[in-house]
Amino acid sequence: MNRRQSVSSALSASGTKRHFNAKWKALGQSLEKCIFLILALWALISYNAKAAGLSPNLLVRNIFYPESRVWLENGTHKLNVDAKGVILKGYDPVAYFTQKQAVKGSPQYQISYQGATYYFSSAADLAIFEKNPSKYVPQYGGFCANGMKNRKVGDIDPTVFFVLKGKLYVCASPAAENEFRTNPDENIKKADQDWDEQYEWFY
Repeated sequence: MNRRQSVSSALSASGTKRHFNAKWKALGQSLEKCIFLILALWALISYNAKAAGLSPNLLVRNIFYPESRVWLENGTHKLNVDAKGVILKGYDPVAYFTQKQAVKGSPQYQISYQGATYYFSSAADLAIFEKNPSKYVPQYGGFCANGMKNRKVGDIDPTVFFVLKGKLYVCASPAAENEFRTNPDENIKKADQDWDEQYEWFY
């Protein structure tokens, strides 16, 4: 290899190295910008969530998983609702009392109450609910009663329910209902206490 070729090769290698270093530096700057933007976005979400009295985790779930089941906050409590905000998976809360069975409601008869949307099977049941809504809402925000006594927020099967002392309880399964009802007074006391303290242990 002559001197000219040697110099040319050296310059080529030097140029490649400089090009690589420039690309690497640009990539690092891009990553820094992305990280900064992510942190800024999270800070903004957290600030707005706290100002609105909501959980930042809830807002992130709604942004990235809008169709998934979500837990809406109601003051210091959460509600077991679907992506549309419907509780009890659309079952009629009044029918549990008047018909003593689980009856699917209809979007045609609906009302919002304390952050959740309730469906009813008839206009008559909707009217009954409007007169005294607190009587018909499920305990523990529509979460499994048996799970609540164990400090767990569990989903439900809306056809598994019982009414005790004028209150509606729903459970995840017949087995969960049977476990809860083996000692209902003690279990209700425990679940009530855990529900009242729920905001402290949910996260």
